[in-house]
Amino acid sequence: MAKVRVTAKPKGKNNIELRPSENSQLGDLRREQERHQKVRNSNLAILVAAIVLLVLYAFSVTLFVLPGQSSGTLAGLLMDMREKFTYFLRFISGSGGGFSSNIVRYTIIVLSGAALASAGCVFQGSFRNIIASPSTMGVQAGASLGNTLYTFFFSEVVAGTVVIQSDYEATSNYDVWTLNKQQLCAVAAALISVWIVTGIATLLGKGTFSGGNILFSGIIFSSFVGAINTVFEYYFMYYDPDNTRWRNLQVFSMGSFDKVMNYHHLAMMSIVLVPCLLLLLFISPKLNVIVMGEDEAVTMGVNVRLYRALLISVGTLMAAVVYAFVGAIGFVGFIVPQICRRFTGPDFRKLIPMCMIMGGVLLILVYNLALLFGFSLYMNMVTSVIGCSMMVYSLLAGKGGRSYA
Repeated sequence: MAKVRVTAKPKGKNNIELRPSENSQLGDLRREQERHQKVRNSNLAILVAAIVLLVLYAFSVTLFVLPGQSSGTLAGLLMDMREKFTYFLRFISGSGGGFSSNIVRYTIIVLSGAALASAGCVFQGSFRNIIASPSTMGVQAGASLGNTLYTFFFSEVVAGTVVIQSDYEATSNYDVWTLNKQQLCAVAAALISVWIVTGIATLLGKGTFSGGNILFSGIIFSSFVGAINTVFEYYFMYYDPDNTRWRNLQVFSMGSFDKVMNYHHLAMMSIVLVPCLLLLLFISPKLNVIVMGEDEAVTMGVNVRLYRALLISVGTLMAAVVYAFVGAIGFVGFIVPQICRRFTGPDFRKLIPMCMIMGGVLLILVYNLALLFGFSLYMNMVTSVIGCSMMVYSLLAGKGGRSYA
């Protein structure tokens, strides 16, 4: 029997030789298929995230029970969850249950997470820097300063008028200004602070925006405002015998959702946050052009200064409203865009809605975790630990935050 010698083809060789033009068409087809696959994957990621948010929200409202409130056994915990769900069904049927404050609180948590995450996403895209967020841009520091100035100039040494109003029955006869004076001061100070930071950065860049200048200005401004707040805190500690005003500053700096539990808070926040979130979804394609660079955006007919100013204003307003009602909850605007970009890529038409959804998911998880360990009054501490860890990673992996992608 004769032996047959088989010669293997070199790797990388096609069975059919193609002309250069056909090779180019085949490459275009492959790239188009990859693009469509990425779009399908990002759409699937958004859908899965939305389902997770709905399930987590429903579980938190209807079934979530602290283990410490049960008998300590798994059977006791399941029994308490069943009892809570029964009360929820009674509430839905209109026969009591007392779930209104719980529903309001978790709805505000979802809105706050969506607002802070999308604001951070907008800042990162507008300034083309992955480190930009409401915390590093001076929004949080400005809101804290507004709260401090309100406490010093307008508040009385009475707990009901110093802290964020949580007992709506006791304050139902107040007008809108009296009931929201503290929040309005915080929002106004946050808006002014961001424009001061951007103005300083523009002067440093001689009329041009630079991500490095923005972050440098925001960090310096936040440190300066932090020193002012510290001076006021010591003043209240020494000259306020009841320490009620100092307690107000402490509550604001820690951040908590336990102070927002009535429909008035939900209505006031929704009036601002819902239109701003919808506006971001509408103008998100413009952000895709802005991140390409000012020269390229101008050649494509986009008014960069107008849209950048609009995006910064909307992002600042959303973050300021959340800080004003809830207190300082840092790094959510930094953490969530970093996570979402792994699933949707840099396309802001997909990234912004993903950030809105994942922001709600993250804050619900953090709040429930804080409840389990008794830290629900210290939300800022939990988010700061996570955010600082991710910021160190981004500084190491992103070359000091200089690269956006």
